[in-house]
Amino acid sequence: MTQETDVNNRLNNAMYGTPQTLPDQRRQFLGSLRERVLLELDIQDLNNPRAFDLFHQHLNEYRDPQQSALINGKVDHDLIGSFLKELAQQNFPFTLVNKPETPDEPTSTAILIVNEAAVNHETVNLLQLHPLTTSATTEKKKQPEKKGFFHHLL
Repeated sequence: MTQETDVNNRLNNAMYGTPQTLPDQRRQFLGSLRERVLLELDIQDLNNPRAFDLFHQHLNEYRDPQQSALINGKVDHDLIGSFLKELAQQNFPFTLVNKPETPDEPTSTAILIVNEAAVNHETVNLLQLHPLTTSATTEKKKQPEKKGFFHHLL
């Protein structure tokens, strides 16, 4: 009986390939798993001028030898070129992922900083980790309360 199952397993592996754990998650996270992701930038985030500044400021926080960057190879070089240049200048190890199943929609992953082992961070998007704190919200609080028309009459 075991030989029969072994033959069936070999045939299935030959026809369909070796089974993978969490294939959808691996496609989304450029071959890695969500539990290993430390930092993420989506393709649409690359258009945000804050994204490169934050990336430049916080890249040194990920200097562990177990960490590397995964870059979506299907992203236009005009969008991702400055990030690649920064990684190269910092001697940060990175891999271009250009597989046929790599997604290239605007909400897809463009850059990942991943660890070899699971880290399970709750929030990994760079722009969500470091939200914009504007002075416009504090200015609204400082403005005096507007008085109505009838207040001047009374």
